[in-house]
Amino acid sequence: MPRDTTGAGRTACRYFASGCCTQGDRCAYSHDRSSPADLVCRYYQRGRYVCSLAPRVCSYGTACRYDHVRPKKDQEPQPVNGAVLTQKPLSSLPKPMKLPKPGLNADAAEFVPSWKRSAPGTSYAAAAGAVESDSTILPLCPYFEVGECTNKQCQFVHGLVCDMCSKACIHPYDEKQQKMHFVECLKQHEMAMEQAFAEAKGEGKCCGICMENIMEKSLRFGILEGCRHCFCLDCIREWRRNQTFETEVVRSCPECRQHSNFVIPSTLWVEDDEEKRVLCDVYRDNMAQKQCKYYKEGVSAEGCPFGNKCFYKHQLPDGSIDPGEEPHARRKPHLSDFLFNR
Repeated sequence: MPRDTTGAGRTACRYFASGCCTQGDRCAYSHDRSSPADLVCRYYQRGRYVCSLAPRVCSYGTACRYDHVRPKKDQEPQPVNGAVLTQKPLSSLPKPMKLPKPGLNADAAEFVPSWKRSAPGTSYAAAAGAVESDSTILPLCPYFEVGECTNKQCQFVHGLVCDMCSKACIHPYDEKQQKMHFVECLKQHEMAMEQAFAEAKGEGKCCGICMENIMEKSLRFGILEGCRHCFCLDCIREWRRNQTFETEVVRSCPECRQHSNFVIPSTLWVEDDEEKRVLCDVYRDNMAQKQCKYYKEGVSAEGCPFGNKCFYKHQLPDGSIDPGEEPHARRKPHLSDFLFNR
């Protein structure tokens, strides 16, 4: 249905008069420029009719595009349902409250969030008595455990300080947690003591080749299987790689000539027979998990020279393990072998 463009009997559109009506032909008000438009700010009027002493509610103030003027007597809104509005004298009206000036007040009360003012919720099971509502169900405060909790009204439990680990990790209301922590803390304390005793054994130990203090140089020990002489790992490996002497010589201890099949790298000095036996077993198990270099690059024509005495894994490409043969003694080649074999 086309809109009536005459604008008869309709109020003039104030947005059309200011050039900002977005309704176009669908607007319910008149778009007739000859009809006078009400350009009085309705927010300004609303502030006047609520209370004559109340501040204006138009947030634009003097920058508003509409007029901030008092309407005429005949344009003031009439009371609804015939009710008569009587204006009380100014003496009976309540005095406006004086608001404090904005600024920082050192005596102001501490701000408390609404979620802290409200009481904590309770589940139906706890209200019915099916769950014990004590402090044992509350977890320990992780920040207080490391000494960083600054909340005086923390909702978590602040633990007691343990005498061994010096951490606030003991629940004051949970006896089961106290016993478990005591067992774990005691176990860790014993391990730390054993580590300290093991490190103390290596203090002052010097290499028999370079004569350097191994612990002071932050070096590793090269522990021989067959004797108790002390060497650093680099020196004993360099000794065993020497091609000048016979194999039996370089595979033996430089001091006592006791034969050792391998050298165990270790950050701690091990001298006791039982401890060395455990260390050798662990080292063999670790080497058995690594592939032999002769089988890693493909099985050579001669195979691994150590045969079934090799400590490394002899795994074939199909995944099977080659048991190997007994290692054969190798003789040095002589010139006569090449002359008479032709």
